[in-house]
Amino acid sequence: MHKLRAIIFILLSCIFLGCNYFKGEKSLARADISLMIKLVKTGIDQHYFDKNKGAELNRKLTQMELQHKFDSVSTDSAAKMITEMLRREAKDKHFNVMSFSSLPTKQEPKNKPAYSSTGISNVKILNNKIGYMKWDLCVAGEEAFTGLRKTLDSLSECEKLIFDISENPGGDGASSAFINQFLYKSKDYQTLLKKKCTGENNWHQSEVIFNYENGPTFFDKPVYIIISDKTFSAAEYFAFTAKEMKRATLLGKTTAGAGNPGNTFSFASPNTDTIFWMFIPNCQIITRDGKSIEGFGVQPDVTLKSSDWLNETLAYIAQKG
Repeated sequence: MHKLRAIIFILLSCIFLGCNYFKGEKSLARADISLMIKLVKTGIDQHYFDKNKGAELNRKLTQMELQHKFDSVSTDSAAKMITEMLRREAKDKHFNVMSFSSLPTKQEPKNKPAYSSTGISNVKILNNKIGYMKWDLCVAGEEAFTGLRKTLDSLSECEKLIFDISENPGGDGASSAFINQFLYKSKDYQTLLKKKCTGENNWHQSEVIFNYENGPTFFDKPVYIIISDKTFSAAEYFAFTAKEMKRATLLGKTTAGAGNPGNTFSFASPNTDTIFWMFIPNCQIITRDGKSIEGFGVQPDVTLKSSDWLNETLAYIAQKG
């Protein structure tokens, strides 16, 4: 009888302690979510380029809190909910909020693409002197520019060029500006795009200026750019500029439509091992005629439908002669 009472006491104690443990975990999660929301609101208030829209987004966040949308969710789920709301209401795919643990994980790391210093994963010369570049990330800086120059030098004898940016998520727009100087004889493309950022009253030139010096000449050679819905941000502007200037034929599918640059911010929770990360758009980019790709993307001139876009592109080029 005494043993039975002891067992019951132990079970009840475990249940009580377990409940308190989970209550503590939930309390910490709620505190982290509350902090994350405050940080997002502050980020929007201080950095988002549209003050009126930013105030509206912050009101939506407050409304979600009052409606207890975050009461029974994890910090990660709350971050995803916030991201979805911001993208939907602002129609801006650059908005992003994430939370993750700062502690090392025991899980096997996921395979991530290994980018070169130039962001280019494949360069080759195909039949009929067609140069091909698989450009997967927009990387800038002296090391990147040196590598990009070498890549273009290696294709200098080609009669046509293919830039495959179908999986390029963007990055630093200076990389496309560097390449552009070798593609355009006229400098008119440099004033196509203009930018205005948070706190600025006037629009200014968006394109970074590079001066062509003793490099390969592609001015009169046909250019083809492969794009998709995974083509994002700075990579989209490379395609957009080429299309607006009638410098290239675009093939594939409409790009993501993420045109507003921004800044990233990260913060550590004082209560847990959670790190908060966010991307807040802080600039707008439009053409000198007022056209924007934000929410629309860049449409291809030729839609690709097969499972092998490169071969389909080559077939199109051959057809055109």
